[in-house]
Amino acid sequence: MTEVPLVGGDVNVVVRVGDTVRRPPEPPGVRALLEWYEHVGFDGAPRFLGFDEQGREVLSFVEGEPGFAPVPCGDEVVAAIGTLLRRAHDAQDGFVPPQAPNWDTHVAGVQAGEVIGHLDLFWTNVVFRNGLPAALIDWELAAPCTRVLDVALAATYWAGIRADDQLAPWGVPLERRGERLRILCDSYGLGAEQRASLLPELMAQRRGRLARADWRVTGRDAVEQNIAWLQLHTPALAARLE
Repeated sequence: MTEVPLVGGDVNVVVRVGDTVRRPPEPPGVRALLEWYEHVGFDGAPRFLGFDEQGREVLSFVEGEPGFAPVPCGDEVVAAIGTLLRRAHDAQDGFVPPQAPNWDTHVAGVQAGEVIGHLDLFWTNVVFRNGLPAALIDWELAAPCTRVLDVALAATYWAGIRADDQLAPWGVPLERRGERLRILCDSYGLGAEQRASLLPELMAQRRGRLARADWRVTGRDAVEQNIAWLQLHTPALAARLE
């Protein structure tokens, strides 16, 4: 069957074959999580279908439109991101990872946490239907983390909590970022203590990225820019989260 390259990612070569997706194998823990999602009926993630003759992972193709530029960024979209992420986390209730999940520590830097976070809600990793987020794809960076950190990292894209020049090419608005951050937190359902810890957790994660010096996805300059931006804007953002 014809292989059609899927654009939008910046790490792996991924192709569509019929109603399936073929990609390099993800960690065992990710495959187990996708199988769990199928078991409990969570429809916001692809299904793991096995491996093909080339040793590639086979996933179901998720119908819809990825968040290409200009990214949909209305308040209703931000709220729907929070709701979808909460559903993804809550659907993990009862999930037991395999003995050797081999989680990727590139983003969170840890092997334990409250939930298995997606940790990479880059715009094109969210699939839209009827103008709203419907599913999350590309789970290869998923790993244990706190709920708060996964929300915070989602906010770096969908609430624009990052350096301006990283948002402009995607058409993400630069205004009302504090309001959109609060919309994301409220739609997810973060409590007051969790909201208070969000910016410190995000800053710690950013600094941890610098210390780990792993630049497979995001360059060092971009991380440093985001740290500087967050330091400058934390007081105003924190006020919106009170």
